[in-house]
Amino acid sequence: MSKSNAVLLVTLFAAAALIMSVVPAAAASSNCAVLLVPGSVDPSGAILATEVDLGCYPTYAEALATGSGGAIDVPALTTPASLTDTVLAADTIAIAAADVLIGTEFTGIGYGGSSKSYFASATCSTGVVWGVADVGASWDNQFSSGKGFGGCDTNKKFENTNFGGSVLTCTPNCTNYGTLSNQVSSLRWKP
Repeated sequence: MSKSNAVLLVTLFAAAALIMSVVPAAAASSNCAVLLVPGSVDPSGAILATEVDLGCYPTYAEALATGSGGAIDVPALTTPASLTDTVLAADTIAIAAADVLIGTEFTGIGYGGSSKSYFASATCSTGVVWGVADVGASWDNQFSSGKGFGGCDTNKKFENTNFGGSVLTCTPNCTNYGTLSNQVSSLRWKP
């Protein structure tokens, strides 16, 4: 091997190592799940929740199964675009203490890219509104589309933390957040 080829190989390996070091953990397993644990209640009556990370998985189906404690058992090839409340109802096993899927956020438009699914102890029934005041540093300004589930038919995406700045309302799904794509910092789900 010539000296110039060796230098080229070393340069390529160094560049690859640098790229690998800046890829977020969520990118390696792009379907993440979090459990919303009730915290305080804000003046509007929304439950402000703390996120408990349940991990990231190679498939959307695995993230759904983990987040629901095994209650959601969709086929492994289920795509975010194909998942509806009807599909969930047909593929959900009745487990008394199961957490419910209330929404999934995606980094790409059209429900593409990495996903973060939010699970809670209760659906968005009358009087139950869930809020995440800060999506966290690794997901801040990443979401570009989303779906609501579990009766959470009005979903708000906020530009800033603590429900500030510009807002987009999805009823319940949005395939493209438009000017708020890659700008979302807080979320709210309600009936």
